[in-house]
Formats: sequence, structure tokens, C-alpha cells
Amino acid sequence: MKMKTKQKIAVPILADREVFDYLKEKVGERKTKTEAFCDLLDKSLAGFVSPFLRNKGYELQPNQCHVTVSDLSSEWHWHRATVRSFLDVMEEFGLLNRIRLSKSVIITMTVQTSQSTESCNGQKKLNLAEQLREALSDWIIGKVSLDEIGIKCEQLVRRAMDEAGICDSCPSPDSITRINPAADDDERAVKIRMVALECITFAAIQRALRKSRFDDSAEFMDYFRLELYGDWTGLIATSKGIAGLILDVDRDENSDYDEDDREFLKTLFKPFLAFAAKAQEATYQIGG
Repeated sequence: MKMKTKQKIAVPILADREVFDYLKEKVGERKTKTEAFCDLLDKSLAGFVSPFLRNKGYELQPNQCHVTVSDLSSEWHWHRATVRSFLDVMEEFGLLNRIRLSKSVIITMTVQTSQSTESCNGQKKLNLAEQLREALSDWIIGKVSLDEIGIKCEQLVRRAMDEAGICDSCPSPDSITRINPAADDDERAVKIRMVALECITFAAIQRALRKSRFDDSAEFMDYFRLELYGDWTGLIATSKGIAGLILDVDRDENSDYDEDDREFLKTLFKPFLAFAAKAQEATYQIGG
């Protein structure tokens, strides 16, 4: 009579780095899976960057290394396909996360350091929104490229997921990844993604607005002086109307203004945005 298979229960195991050193067994030049995992640990804790990639300028976060599959294949004496398969399995186990670039990969080992322990205990809580806003501010003013800010945002979100003990379930575009439906329903994961999307969408609007900072704003000033006769309440009401028309995707159906009023306000869009962009730029100069 066959015994019933017991339901598998996920049991996290907390082990120090020395435990893995003890478990390693040297078998010729080819590394064992334990040795390969330890090598990734060593590289991530040291912030290792492959010599071929050191001029790429990517800023690594804690517990990350920047390598190529070919480098790992050469060091471990494995076939490249075996390296990829090993990394796939380790990621499925939640032991690492990958940011895949065109010719390399940034690996984050999901280890628990003293810093992350403090965060989990509530002694030091990281504010994801503040970190994202700080990173995105460099993109808004053109200090970093689109690829660089994409990597940075992914790193921050992945780190927030790791610290919360959440496995990010977004599928990879270049591989078939098994998705855990339960992870999609995790309220913590949804909240983290919501924070990230809120920051990114707002930053995108700010970056688009910044393009107007050199436009001529005189027409809006003339409207305030010559048409509104310095009426500040009227200026605020007009500004509210213009902002609503710019941001309202259904502005053609906006019942607050008739067609003639909408067409007139559209003539003030450009100088209005110029003032807004100048005000935004001033905040960055003060903050910087």
C-alpha cells in the first residue's frame, strides 16, 4: 500500500555563509552546484563586475553582481545552457533575481544581511517612494538615460519585494516563466507596484513638462494684465480650466466651456506650460 504524498510546505532555512563553504566539495575543475551558488554569493557580496563590463557605468545595489553567462560558463566549466538553466532554477527558488541586459545580467542574491534584518524588525524602514522619486529626478532633468533609470527602478522595486519576502511574479520576455497565481494576489506586491507606477507616471509628466521651460510665456502674462486686468481669482480660475483641458482625456466633451472658449484657452496652452515648467525647474534648482 502506497503512502499518501504529504503536501509540500515551504520551510525557510537561515544559514550563515560558512555553512555553504563547509558543504562545498571540490571535484576536479568543474564546479558543483553548491560551489556555483557560493561563487554567486561571493560575487554579489563583493559587488563584483566582470572586467568586460566595468566601463558600462551601471550602479550596483547591495548584494548585486554584474556578469555575463559566458564568464560564468568559463569559470565554472559549464556549458552556457547549463548556466542559464541553473540561474532559472535558483530564481524559481527565490534565491536570486535577475535583470537581463542585452549582453549581460545583473544578479541580486536574496540574502539577509544585518541591514535587511533591521528593516524587517522595523528599526529602519526604507521608503520606496522617496527612493524612486530621488532616482527619477535625475531622469527628469536628463542626468541619466532611459535604460539607466529603468534598471534603477527595477532594482529598487526588486529590493522592496525581497525585503517584504515577496517573489515578483512578472514573466520574463525571453523565457517561459512559471507564474505563481497566489503571488499576483499578494496585497503587498500590489502595493509596491502601485507606489512604483505612481512615481514613474508622475515623473513622466514632469519630464514632458520640462521641455516647455524655454518657451515664451509672455502671452499668458499679457492675458493676465490686459484681459483679466490683474484679477488673481480670474487667473486661478483660468489656470484651473487650462490644466483641466490639458489633462482631461475627454476634454472635447468638457461641459465647463463651450467650443469658442475651449479654442481660446488652447491658444494659452503653450505659455501656460512654459510658466509651469519654469516653476518646476526652480524647485529642482532649490532642491539640488
